[in-house]
Amino acid sequence: MSRNNQPRHPGERILFKTRPRFISALESALFRFIVLLLLLFFFTTLIGYAAVVQGKITYLTTIPFVEWFTYGLILIIALIFLSILWSFLAWRFTCYILTDKRVMIKSGVISKQSVYMHYNKIQDIIVSQGIVQRASNSGDIQIYSGHDRTSLLLENTPKPKEIENMINQKIEGDGEEYNRDFKEGQKFDRRYGV
Repeated sequence: MSRNNQPRHPGERILFKTRPRFISALESALFRFIVLLLLLFFFTTLIGYAAVVQGKITYLTTIPFVEWFTYGLILIIALIFLSILWSFLAWRFTCYILTDKRVMIKSGVISKQSVYMHYNKIQDIIVSQGIVQRASNSGDIQIYSGHDRTSLLLENTPKPKEIENMINQKIEGDGEEYNRDFKEGQKFDRRYGV
């Protein structure tokens, strides 16, 4: 993600910049974190149960069950940790930008992606909120283009109704109040939860 606050098009100004709401975006990562803590807490207990199982099946096989179980458990813990880290990095490198000309999504940890839609191509906007999103005052904003049936999805956006209003005002040409409120090149706005 570029640290430069200037968009690529000459004369274009950034009106608003945010990223997905942390709690909503990392909801599944929070569940994986709890599982990781439980595995770490009960690690020795699980190894003890594996030893009991090996003791009961020793007469059937000579497979080192406890050793394999330990390696498998360590692998599972490492994979869960890496998936949590990847979810955090994906959240950290996702950015939603409203300029005076378009809506942009910049994302990507390893390979960067920038997707945008000009206001004059936007036909419909749908805002949806789940239970966790309502609790954290965030939601998903789906923006549809009428020309080529493309869409943008701003997931877990802070204060989605206000952002929807900003986009609608830019579509209708009434965005001057937001141009005054949001200074050019502004960093992440604390009012919108980032």
